[in-house]
Amino acid sequence: MKNRKLHLAVSLSLIFLTVGFIWINSALSGQDSGAISDRVRQIMYKVLEFIRAPEELTVFLSEHVRKVAHAVEYAVIGFEFGFLWVGLGKGFQGLWNAWSSLLATAVFDETIQLFATDRGPQITDVLLDTASGTVLILIVYIVAIIIGCIRNSGK
Repeated sequence: MKNRKLHLAVSLSLIFLTVGFIWINSALSGQDSGAISDRVRQIMYKVLEFIRAPEELTVFLSEHVRKVAHAVEYAVIGFEFGFLWVGLGKGFQGLWNAWSSLLATAVFDETIQLFATDRGPQITDVLLDTASGTVLILIVYIVAIIIGCIRNSGK
């Protein structure tokens, strides 16, 4: 029981921090958001240049820094939602709960942008967010199934 409460507290804390980060950035004006993206683009370009990444990859990531950020943020939140529901031991219902939570977060994220200056919602962002988060949710569930099989084979 104590482990379950700890799992819940840690999971919800991480989710709260991640969703807060995402939603605060969505509330920024287009100008402020663009300035942050430009700084990230510069840092990313220097890192990719330092590790001698292929030029095609560097150009692609530099041109699509905002979409890459969406994918990474929602991969993280997908992992967190998956971890939360796997830890609660809810089986397929947990998978559905994790995915529904992810989708609701992505839709609300884009809704926030309706109220930000020079910003607007994009259905492609909801699709990208949901897709990248779904991949991590599925990975968490597959790993949980494998761990469960290993534990059960030892009994």
